[in-house]
Amino acid sequence: MFSCVAAAAGFLGGWALILAWHAQAGGMPGLPANGLAYAALAVYAMALAGRCAAKWHPALRRVSALIACAILAGADVVISGLPGEAAQKTFFAALLGIALVVLAARHAPAGLRQRWLGDNGA
Repeated sequence: MFSCVAAAAGFLGGWALILAWHAQAGGMPGLPANGLAYAALAVYAMALAGRCAAKWHPALRRVSALIACAILAGADVVISGLPGEAAQKTFFAALLGIALVVLAARHAPAGLRQRWLGDNGA
């Protein structure tokens, strides 16, 4: 049985792992690695939205996952305390990873979408 509350807790736990990784890296993560980390978080967010908000329109699920992950990426930059340009680069690397996953969810083959996003896909 799938529990949306447990899945949401896992989603926030994944974000906490990214925060811990940034703290260990001294606040400035490698940009490609940061984009990949947030892409993985977006994959989880899309699956979470697909299963827990199955009655929502697929476009609304994609946008909600994009916004939720972008808010968490922004909070990550604020918590890390990065200065100006480094903060922008870190945030936009994360946003690029998130956006690529959301686009992949839109254009993936039907079988993959059904397996990844639940019964009716995206």
